[in-house]
Amino acid sequence: MKHLFIFLLFISINSFGQVQRAIEGQSIIRDNIIANNEFNFFRDWNNVASFKSGIGESVVLFPIVYSTPDSKITLHGLQLNAFVKRQVTANTYVSTNISNFASAYGKDFFIRSIFIDKEDVKKMIAYIERDIIPNLKTSYKKQSKEYVYKCKEMFMSFLIDEKTLRITMHMVDYGPLGDGKGGGEQIEFWTESQVDTMPKFLASIKEAYAKMK
Repeated sequence: MKHLFIFLLFISINSFGQVQRAIEGQSIIRDNIIANNEFNFFRDWNNVASFKSGIGESVVLFPIVYSTPDSKITLHGLQLNAFVKRQVTANTYVSTNISNFASAYGKDFFIRSIFIDKEDVKKMIAYIERDIIPNLKTSYKKQSKEYVYKCKEMFMSFLIDEKTLRITMHMVDYGPLGDGKGGGEQIEFWTESQVDTMPKFLASIKEAYAKMK
């Protein structure tokens, strides 16, 4: 009976120990891409924020401006490109339908993109400044704490698990063409080795946000 109790307790901890990572919805930028037949899309690679993982995966964020030819709609935000390996888990699935422009990363990698609206960029900056930067040296003993930020197309987590720090991003997989076809539910990126680069990551995002109108 004692062994059964310990086993059930172990299941309980593993079942409820993680924050729900499900994300739903579409950014205002993606809504307008789908709704309008004609538009302009400006990307600026002069200011890039990025992370890399130990297995060669990476995420890259850079400023974008979406506008219609009549100038009635102008939207500022960030585009996030994720270069990750194929994933099949209980919560993530990636189609084998990989677009040609991602082939340079090898058959084991694919690229997906999401958009972060201007207002969500502002909230992301506040989250990093409030929850992550002050805790880069924090550690616990037999304890953990997770700080979470969510926008319409992404879940971001900063986890302190005793002495281990981890940044995790879950992104909606809209498929290779960004229209929701040929994709899965979510894709995941995480890194422990580059958490200490967060101040540089934050500086790049703040610089991009300062130029958004």
